[in-house]
Amino acid sequence: MLEFRKLQLRDIDTVRPYFPYSINRICDNTVGGALMWRDYFSVEYAEYNETVVFKAQVKYHNNITAFSMPLGKDIYGCVDQVVRYCRERGIPVAFCTVTDEDIKALSTVFRDYRLFKESDWSDYIYRAEDLVGLSGRKYSGQRNHINYFVRTFEDFSFEVIDGENLEQVREFYALYGAGVNLDSEVFAEEHVKTTEVLENYELYGLSGALLKVNGSVIAFSIGEIINNVLFIHIEKADSQYRGAYQVISHEFAKHFASSAVEFINREEDVGDEGLRISKNSYHPCEIIEKYIFIVV
Repeated sequence: MLEFRKLQLRDIDTVRPYFPYSINRICDNTVGGALMWRDYFSVEYAEYNETVVFKAQVKYHNNITAFSMPLGKDIYGCVDQVVRYCRERGIPVAFCTVTDEDIKALSTVFRDYRLFKESDWSDYIYRAEDLVGLSGRKYSGQRNHINYFVRTFEDFSFEVIDGENLEQVREFYALYGAGVNLDSEVFAEEHVKTTEVLENYELYGLSGALLKVNGSVIAFSIGEIINNVLFIHIEKADSQYRGAYQVISHEFAKHFASSAVEFINREEDVGDEGLRISKNSYHPCEIIEKYIFIVV
């Protein structure tokens, strides 16, 4: 029997070991993806036979209760437990953030189902070598911004976030956050959780880096590596410094995309046109579509 409990910060080390079981490259199966959106989607989790499954309220699909694809050693046993859980409560059997690989697995269990595409929550995937090298004509725009930044701000520096400079990042984001569009529920929640990550940096256990100009922080990025993917969870820059976004993105990729990293996931555009244009400008090698899978 599945016993769900609210996902909280103190559960990070409980759920962290399950994410490398992911068979795809979606950001939902990461510490940052799961914990930063836990309140927005009212996420709960349950463990069964060395496997974890998350339950969420899918706000953009009639607030339906849906379950993640289980992660761990007994995927199908956990799926059976999800079915039992739903039947006992008289609710539909539904799975969210389901990829093509997950559909293949679930379709061996369920014959009849409906799929609903989660278009705003697709993940943008890039080859690590592309974002590290920025080679070729297609990346000329990024290189132009980077070259301008390097010429204009000769004293800039790139640093890994640690105990000595973390407070400077927090101070920068406190000022940056004052300009966040809080009218958007998604961006308001992202703002809250970015602050939370910075206030609980060691607990989250992510990797971060910053840019400084004249000794002051003007950009930072935070992500994590799972299997052969570098996930970019947070990327913020003072846009008054032309090229700051391109430089923090490039330097972060160069520093953290080791030889074991094949792909970089820059995550979703959440329906924002500006983000969509920006993510497409880096020429993704794949856009991972996600679906809601409802058993009928």
